[in-house]
Amino acid sequence: MRTFRNTFFFFVVIYVFALTISYSKGKEFSANFYFFSLSIIVSLLIVIEIIYAFNISLDISKFKREREKMQLSMIDSGMESMLLSALTDIIETFNEDITLDEILDTITESVSNIFKKETIILQLLGENFKKALKGGKDIIVSEDIFDQVINKSRPILVNNTASFEQYRLLEQQGVTSFIIAPFHQKRNVVGIIGVFSFDNKQFNIKDLDLLRKVSAPTSLLVENAVLFERTKTLAITDSLTQLYNRRHFEQKLNAVCINSEKKKTPVSLCIADVDFFKYYNDVNGHQAGDAVLKKIAEVLKQGVKGSDIVGRYGGEEFIIIFPDTEKADVVRICENISRKIKAFVFYNEEAQPNNNLTISFGVASFPEDAQTPEQLIKQADFALYRAKELGKDRVIAC
Repeated sequence: MRTFRNTFFFFVVIYVFALTISYSKGKEFSANFYFFSLSIIVSLLIVIEIIYAFNISLDISKFKREREKMQLSMIDSGMESMLLSALTDIIETFNEDITLDEILDTITESVSNIFKKETIILQLLGENFKKALKGGKDIIVSEDIFDQVINKSRPILVNNTASFEQYRLLEQQGVTSFIIAPFHQKRNVVGIIGVFSFDNKQFNIKDLDLLRKVSAPTSLLVENAVLFERTKTLAITDSLTQLYNRRHFEQKLNAVCINSEKKKTPVSLCIADVDFFKYYNDVNGHQAGDAVLKKIAEVLKQGVKGSDIVGRYGGEEFIIIFPDTEKADVVRICENISRKIKAFVFYNEEAQPNNNLTISFGVASFPEDAQTPEQLIKQADFALYRAKELGKDRVIAC
């Protein structure tokens, strides 16, 4: 259109120039000729300008649409860039020796970089239940939502919680909109990752698609972390009693003693041995003996504080670290445990030489009785030897 307009202007100029030359040479036309020529030229100019303006308007609209597309494309590119960054952060943790809690924190942190103003929640379900939160306040997700995600195994996008009765609990907590994506292991939903808004953010399908793309590596990473933690647990625990094994227990004792020296606080240790256990095994068999060891391990764990450390030292021997605990207090704790074990009715315990299944304890304290962890174990073992010599079923301290 612009070329036609310019061409028309060019011919108009040529026409006017020709009329001027003719007039200068004395060749005149009638007034009507000049009037009609001017009228036609002006009319055509008006029409051409109107058409040209209309085309310019169409071009402007086209440019606006193209600009909007470019802006959306830039937004999409930015979101994709953040997604790639988030996925990179998540995938990189495959090569790191970190705990499941640290992995969940890394994932929620990565997702929060995409949804900067919202609250991110990652929650594992079942036996591996854990919850990670980033941004805003904690949110209680109702069982109805979990059932909806688990049963349908599909993501959820809601932009007005007030419109749905099943999301009333979220609305009461101030949540106006949210998206949730499940993640799976072997076709089972094992957790959710959700983005919750308190200021009426309007989520769209692209937001939900981004969250789903994050959930895929998350499921693999969580599964890998759970298996790794189970492997670590198996490496440091006794398979029968689920107590710390001897090697790991000795590492714990070294660390506790170092901390004790820094804090100038005592560490007490006891070694326990089941009385006449070989006799019990010979009479009743190893399965019955294993049941006894498992029960005694349970009683020991229940009889001590959460900060105390219980381990199986080997065979029928158990060992307990009591951080920040005086020797006299440990003696009382061990006597209480001894009474509980003596009161428990074990299978065929009446056949034992003393007509009951009992346990003996030897107690020592650091640094009162020993200057090193090795010496502490030897002193507690010596006290246990004395308890055996004195008739068993008793607690002896150095």
